[in-house]
Amino acid sequence: MSAGAASGQAAAVEAALALVDGATIVADASALILAASENPGGTELAAVRMLETIASRLGGRSRRQLVAPGRPNLSVRFGPDPSAEAPGVLVLGHSDVVPAGDGWHADPFSPRVADGWLTGRGATDMKGGLAAALQALAAVHRARPELPLELLVTVDEEDLATGVQAHLGEPPSHYRACIVAEPTDLAVVIACRGAANLQVDVAGRAAHAGRPEDGASAITTAARIATWIADDHARLRAGAFGLLGSATWSVGRIEGGHGTSIVPDRCTLLVDRRLMPGETGAEALAQLEAGIADALGDGGCTASAALLMEMPGFETAPGHPLVAAAVDALAAEGREAPVEAWTAACEGGFIARHHGCPTVILGPGDITGQAHQPDERVRIDDLEAAARAYVRMALALHDAG
Repeated sequence: MSAGAASGQAAAVEAALALVDGATIVADASALILAASENPGGTELAAVRMLETIASRLGGRSRRQLVAPGRPNLSVRFGPDPSAEAPGVLVLGHSDVVPAGDGWHADPFSPRVADGWLTGRGATDMKGGLAAALQALAAVHRARPELPLELLVTVDEEDLATGVQAHLGEPPSHYRACIVAEPTDLAVVIACRGAANLQVDVAGRAAHAGRPEDGASAITTAARIATWIADDHARLRAGAFGLLGSATWSVGRIEGGHGTSIVPDRCTLLVDRRLMPGETGAEALAQLEAGIADALGDGGCTASAALLMEMPGFETAPGHPLVAAAVDALAAEGREAPVEAWTAACEGGFIARHHGCPTVILGPGDITGQAHQPDERVRIDDLEAAARAYVRMALALHDAG
């Protein structure tokens, strides 16, 4: 690179960073918190409308994709549309939040700023990240209007992921990279397991508990299936390796029977299966079905399993330019920038698979200490640092080609 080109790139970075304003990010994040979008329990429409208002003020152009009544995905683009000749940088987020629940010291949807923190449902997961991303993309656009940039905001991320699955019905586009703005406490997450939610229904035969041999206990059979799940989980963990370790099984709920004196003729298990990158929910379902066949025995019960939801995982090589851009961007902001894997799941795997683009997760807020909890909050300094990091990443990725 010539000295002149390097000087021009540095000038663009400084020009864009000068447009990042922490107070405006807090104001926009507060407006998004006010636009309550609990899921389940409501719609994301108010939050989407507020995002459109912010985007319009910043010079972005918005497009909705209706997923269900009152539940539109939103795409906000700056600059030209991404193309094979000029791939874009995509930032991914979601507009819904989990229900507020109990235990708050004030109204969850009345944002509060105090002692360097913004508090309210969604402050961390992830309306703070959305506000930071929008301002960052707008700042890059002002400095380099020829660069294609996009923020994709899905609905229903916190429940069934119907929003991102609707997005998969659209043709793949051309992106250099995807940055998922979920809260990572500003760590660079390069690997993320996927998740599959499965349901097992066991059918038995009711009888009087005084003669249990006349019936077939669905609960006893379900217990054998749960034991198989625990044993297979231990097998998977024994083979753990790399950043992500291994796939996992967990029985999250079991429900069955009618009363103490009745042999239960039904039982249902809800099962969580964490997926390794490249592994599918269909594969996990097939494994579970094989385990059910082993566990049924000749007790007179039958069982079936179904896949309720699948979220794929992803893994980006530590040496990829996207990872370097993220680490360098955070280091320039005086942040440690650890490179990590996530034990949670996110929609980044859908994007990586559908668009074929490298993906990282990087955002303000603490996923384990703040998200989904009463008095959810995010550090205001982290909101601004995230926006500045997104600016540096977008420019570095485009300049690297």
